[in-house]
Amino acid sequence: MKKCWKIRNAADSSEEAELLIYGDISDETWWGDEVTPRQFHDDLATLEGKDLCVRINSGGGDVFAAVAIYNQLKTYGGKVTTRIDGLAASAATIIACAGEQVIMPRNALFMIHNPAMFAFGGYDANEMRECAEQLDVVKQTIVNTYLIRSSLSEEELCQMMDDETWMTADEALDYGFVDTIDEKEAVTNSLRGGRLIMNSVSCDLSRYKNAAQLKELLQNKIKHTAKAGKGDRKMENKENDLIEKLKNLLGMGNADNQPTDHQETAIEETLAGDAVSQERQRMMALDALDDHKGGAISKMVDEAKRNGTSAEQLKPFLDIAKAQADANAENGKAVQAIKDLVRDNLESGTAGVQASLPAAKDAGKQADIDAVVACANRK
Repeated sequence: MKKCWKIRNAADSSEEAELLIYGDISDETWWGDEVTPRQFHDDLATLEGKDLCVRINSGGGDVFAAVAIYNQLKTYGGKVTTRIDGLAASAATIIACAGEQVIMPRNALFMIHNPAMFAFGGYDANEMRECAEQLDVVKQTIVNTYLIRSSLSEEELCQMMDDETWMTADEALDYGFVDTIDEKEAVTNSLRGGRLIMNSVSCDLSRYKNAAQLKELLQNKIKHTAKAGKGDRKMENKENDLIEKLKNLLGMGNADNQPTDHQETAIEETLAGDAVSQERQRMMALDALDDHKGGAISKMVDEAKRNGTSAEQLKPFLDIAKAQADANAENGKAVQAIKDLVRDNLESGTAGVQASLPAAKDAGKQADIDAVVACANRK
């Protein structure tokens, strides 16, 4: 048996132990294997509940091994923290989800996709359908694991797995796969021929169907690093940026409705990466914010889709619009109550009847009546 894991534990120390999962997850499948999962369990038991840091740098591997490791980590007695030391792709993402806290360096990568099966020999249509059904069950198991950790819906996860989606640390954080971005620890990555090298761990890109997105993602990160000096200037103008964007969303911007400098920069950065994948993800996130009532919220979402605004940038303005709509609805109820009161008064025939009330006793009441009438007239 060749272990795909390594445990570092100082027996005479109270500090947390480390579990390293580097490279492929298992040379052979753990499906039907009782010996290997038991060996992993026994190795884990030697830590005696000490806090554990699981360090991952893996392009994936056997999904059954990943699920078995995930389940054992979830029932482990100590606190489990997972750190992505470079790459968490495919089955490795399942193990990453086992952490109470998941930490990812800024330039690490995270990837989810559909499970696959290697078939050798001859199979008829019924046997192939059986294989497809088995893969559907395995996929659902993976989706269920992601649902516990991420903020995405089942439909969104399934679509991202169908597309084989590569994510930066920021994207993984937005989707809830990770909790913290480590700004201090850097990852060394490079592309050599058909292989991705991340912190000295080599991964064959031919195993992935969407390696083109990965290559563009890495190229875009290089361009983004070159532009990093602009960040301080953007932060200084953040408040003006938000006000200008809100004006544009509400149609209150410059006369020709030209995008602001901030929007032009956002569009350029989007186009620098994988345009198709990033745009699809942006549209899905914006759709989730739409109340689909055809009112102000829908118009703002539609405008955001056209001008390149992200869901994260739009959400604060939608919250303001929704709060205003709620306030208007309450105000509308009050106005309608006043209208009903006036209508009932007119229909009763008492509109021309003057009340004869003692001035000293009922002056306050008369003032209230006058205020209501004045409000109704204004409305």
